[in-house]
Amino acid sequence: LLLDENKKEQSSAELRRQLETHVVQLYKKLLSYQVKSVCLYHRNWVAVVLRDGLRLDDWAGRLDDIKKAEAAVKEDMGQYNTEQIKEHLRILNNTAESAEKTISQMLFRIEEIAKEQLQAQRDLAKERLSKEQQRCHQLFRLTTSSKDVTYEWYKDRVEERVEGTGMWFLEHDRFQTWLNQESGPLLVSADPGCGKSVLAKYLIDHKLPRLATICYFFFKDQDQNTVKQALCALLHQLFSLKPLLIKHAMPQFRKDGQGLVSSTESLWKILRKAIQDPQTGPVIIVLDALDECAQSEFTDLVRNVESQFRSDQSSYGKLKYLLTCRPYDQILSKFRILLDAFPNIHIPGEEESKTISQEVNHVIRHRIDQLAIEKRFTAQIKDHLEKQLRETAHRTYLWVYLVFDYLKKDDFKRTLNGVKSAIAILPKTINEAYEQILNKAKDDPMIPKVLRIILAASRPLTLSEMNVAVNIDDKCQSIDDLDLEDDEDFKARLRSWCGLFVSIHQDSIYFLHQTAREFLLADLASPKTLSSQLHWHHSITTRQAHAVLAELCVLYLNLFNSTDTDEEDRHQFLDYSATAWGAHFRKAGFIDDDIVIPSALRICDTGSNSYSV
Repeated sequence: LLLDENKKEQSSAELRRQLETHVVQLYKKLLSYQVKSVCLYHRNWVAVVLRDGLRLDDWAGRLDDIKKAEAAVKEDMGQYNTEQIKEHLRILNNTAESAEKTISQMLFRIEEIAKEQLQAQRDLAKERLSKEQQRCHQLFRLTTSSKDVTYEWYKDRVEERVEGTGMWFLEHDRFQTWLNQESGPLLVSADPGCGKSVLAKYLIDHKLPRLATICYFFFKDQDQNTVKQALCALLHQLFSLKPLLIKHAMPQFRKDGQGLVSSTESLWKILRKAIQDPQTGPVIIVLDALDECAQSEFTDLVRNVESQFRSDQSSYGKLKYLLTCRPYDQILSKFRILLDAFPNIHIPGEEESKTISQEVNHVIRHRIDQLAIEKRFTAQIKDHLEKQLRETAHRTYLWVYLVFDYLKKDDFKRTLNGVKSAIAILPKTINEAYEQILNKAKDDPMIPKVLRIILAASRPLTLSEMNVAVNIDDKCQSIDDLDLEDDEDFKARLRSWCGLFVSIHQDSIYFLHQTAREFLLADLASPKTLSSQLHWHHSITTRQAHAVLAELCVLYLNLFNSTDTDEEDRHQFLDYSATAWGAHFRKAGFIDDDIVIPSALRICDTGSNSYSV
């Protein structure tokens, strides 16, 4: 009954000593009782009667003491048994944890081996593909150099999901139903900054079933916003995972050659045929941020998605779509046919704002833990900061990102009063956060110039292109007058002007978020959204933005009429300005007596150097 003497736990040692003491006491009392009983047997009966009458031996009391000692031993034994059970449970728990760790390591290794085998199969299949088929496959990867961004890059740049977030969607009955069914669409809508892209990335990388072929595309306004780009990305992924399906693209490739990727109709046709192939198996297509798809192409995109479920569904095998967008009527109304046919396919995240705000608290705690380590907060400061941030109304993931960027950079006192002062000036909304960022260098004329250029540009400009563009003015007489910094120095200057409002990825310049563009554009303003307290909010019209960029392009091209240079950095803006100036000029709506008109006419002169470049 006793535990192992080698056990080191203090509680076990105490119990052991207590049990030993009570067992010894019990046996002492038993032996004493038995010895006295034997002595009693050998006494004269008169003496026995006399002693009993006087109760000199107190047999009842001795028997009661034995019973009490026995009860104490039983109680100790019960405690011992409980402790022993606990000890065994601890051992079992440790064994289980060790086994779980071992199994996890084995599963990880099995997964790695499976990936290696899958890659080997792909490599083998690729070797079996003809050179013509490989050229066709590579055509769908819309890049011209190693510096070009790819569809993978747009997914990978999205933040990772924080544990405990997105549960409003992951535990939703409609998502679970969609996950378990063989085919069908699922539409997820939510307000800006509520983590739709983070959720889409998590589903692609971790949650969606691995047995299915998962293809994805993340729309990005002005950069990755066409249906053609989406279809090429989907087909490239599909043919990478199922190389033999390339056969469905070959007839059209032989007919159109490189022009195949410019025909949206042909790309849809190839995708349909590939999905209908029995060898394809289950396919899940994830399209994120449909609201950033080019407006002129959105209706066609929805119509083609609908057609795959409106017709004979069996012909499309096990096809599923997961679509994310903002809850705008002009977007959701396009899905009316699908919503009527599948009434349970829409998960409106905009109706889960309270739940999402609670989940944002997980991110707040996560970011505070990181900040506390970096700035060495006391527990009191940490708790106070978390409490104040959690009490902010309408908090979103984007708001948290902006606020913590400020807290990380601001050199406030590491005291309770210092934190209170920092909290007092924190922005309460995303718009206030944007205003605060841009107001740090409010009077610098370069800031509105940069913002107008980014707003109007038909694609994200590179650092080198922007470096040239912002240095162009009407004082420049030749290309050599451009006062250009090194790209890294210019990158730092751009950061000092615009802060987090502008992001730079792979040397290309973007707004931090689509809401940043909407914050600036006056075209999107309504009387309710205008605020006299915000200097930058809705401060730029589309026409103003195009006028600035058109003038810069025209002035730059005219510099080649004066002189030319062999310095490569001064030619960085040439390709963009030569191809895009006309579009910006039209959208700017210049009138006849605008100062830029004569310069524009010189570009159109067939005898000028600017025309020839």
